[in-house]
Amino acid sequence: MFRPGLLFTSYSSARNVASKSAPSITSSRHGPSTPLRFYSQPPGKTTFNRSRTGQTSARAPRSSSTSNVITFLTASSIGVGAYMYQWNKDRQGSIFSSISAPEGLTTENWTPILLKNITKISESTSLFEFELPKPCVIPLSSAVYVKDDLIQAMRAYTPVHSTETEQNTLQLLIKRYGEGQVSRFMHSARPGQKIEMRGPILVWPASRPDLEKWDEIGMIAGGTGITAMIPIIQSVLANPDKKIKISLLFAAQSSEELYFKDELDQMAEASQNQLRVVYTIDKTPVGSSSEQEWKGHVGYVNEDMLKGLLPPPKSIAEGALLTGEMKDDTEKGAKNSIVLVCGPESMVKHVAGTRGTSGQEPIRGILGAMGYTKDQVFRFPN
Repeated sequence: MFRPGLLFTSYSSARNVASKSAPSITSSRHGPSTPLRFYSQPPGKTTFNRSRTGQTSARAPRSSSTSNVITFLTASSIGVGAYMYQWNKDRQGSIFSSISAPEGLTTENWTPILLKNITKISESTSLFEFELPKPCVIPLSSAVYVKDDLIQAMRAYTPVHSTETEQNTLQLLIKRYGEGQVSRFMHSARPGQKIEMRGPILVWPASRPDLEKWDEIGMIAGGTGITAMIPIIQSVLANPDKKIKISLLFAAQSSEELYFKDELDQMAEASQNQLRVVYTIDKTPVGSSSEQEWKGHVGYVNEDMLKGLLPPPKSIAEGALLTGEMKDDTEKGAKNSIVLVCGPESMVKHVAGTRGTSGQEPIRGILGAMGYTKDQVFRFPN
């Protein structure tokens, strides 16, 4: 979820430069599922903090070095943009290349999209709901670009709910970062305002035919990066033809940033062991009752949390086959498994190493030390 944010590209050119058409990238997606709710009580009760009456948030002042940063980010993003364009182009003949983007929200041009509602989720995170000009299909594992036209900066975010049929609204979960130009812009926006968007752009192949190649999918999500995982989980659990196993480690700074925790717990409970979810937070929740109630891990993601949760690296699985400890290569997804990683850049680097401009850098970090290779791990752009 992405974070929700996948790619960050800033333009130092004038406003009219950003309005030029971008390369056409075709994609598709599922339709309106029931919007996910934030609650830690039975449906109907809410426990997240809402903004106090009259509370406002102003755009933070720009740094004096903004122009230099914009120029650097523009240059460094060229490789990522070229990779994404070529990757989508190479999927000719797939369901994504056969469905063109509808008039309104499009991959080619910026479209003003109406911001309907903002729901404060935590101190620095809000849920932004938009009304699409026309019903749109938002593909699984896709993103939409959001632009701050004042400084010509854009960032890609993963929609909270993306399904396989048309939907009329779009929800983005966005955390405000001090150095994040677009996230600060979004947190200064107000309902009724129109925000320029472009997309959707496919990030990881996750249509039903794509998903059915896997026997097991491991996931490591940090903070708002969970938005990239939830649509995949929902699609897998809704498909009765193949029982793909999913295991998720969800990491956050605090318990209040474990977004959709109740939804995830409910899906796991109803999945009959098809979905397993484990949580970790940086510090134990404050308060004796919270400390006693917390059942997850405490601390940064580490190897002990991942062992036994994720599908094993190929080398380990193949060794188990040779010794007879595993009956066949699909029992634990030895040859048909993948690990997805999405979250803040620091977490992704800690877990799997940086993606690089090509997105195909060797796996490092914890997963690299455990023996995972780049054909077994996909790092969502952040």
